[in-house]
Amino acid sequence: MATGSPMVSAQQAPVHQFAVEGAGRVSCKQFTALYKDQKSTDYQHVMGFVEGYLTAANRYEPNTFDLTPWHNAVALGLILEKHCGAHPDETLVSTLQRMVTSFRPIRVASFSKLVEVGDDKKRTIVYDAVLKRSQAALRNKGLYQGPEDGIYTPTLREAFKKFQQQKSLPASGLPDPATLWTLLNP
Repeated sequence: MATGSPMVSAQQAPVHQFAVEGAGRVSCKQFTALYKDQKSTDYQHVMGFVEGYLTAANRYEPNTFDLTPWHNAVALGLILEKHCGAHPDETLVSTLQRMVTSFRPIRVASFSKLVEVGDDKKRTIVYDAVLKRSQAALRNKGLYQGPEDGIYTPTLREAFKKFQQQKSLPASGLPDPATLWTLLNP
């Protein structure tokens, strides 16, 4: 460093602080307003930030392949809207960090292949590790007697239907985000 150069390290950021770019600066109050028009470009932009943030968290969280193994943008938006409605003064980025922490118990820790399941009318994609967890959870509830092998069979489909009926969810027999949230959240 040349003599007489200004010292740029005079200001140090407090521990655990970092710059937040773009849509991450949105407040919960602003998110709640955007949620009312989910087709708007602004809402889609914010949800892109959310998915990017969670993808980065997958990369940097220890023992993590996917923190949100059955959540899609619709489910994430609903979770955020519910939280932000109760905490309008929080920032989106602080809420997302709380989500990262709360999702740790349900994460898929290591690589799991994606499996497409369903029938000719409705299909969804789910990790085989999540199907195995679902089989175990449905077995514990007395709704499934088959193997815990991550294979979507007619027997597993019927177990999902029974569970969905018990919980007043649409009885599709598919492991959709609402069903998995209800079945597998601690």
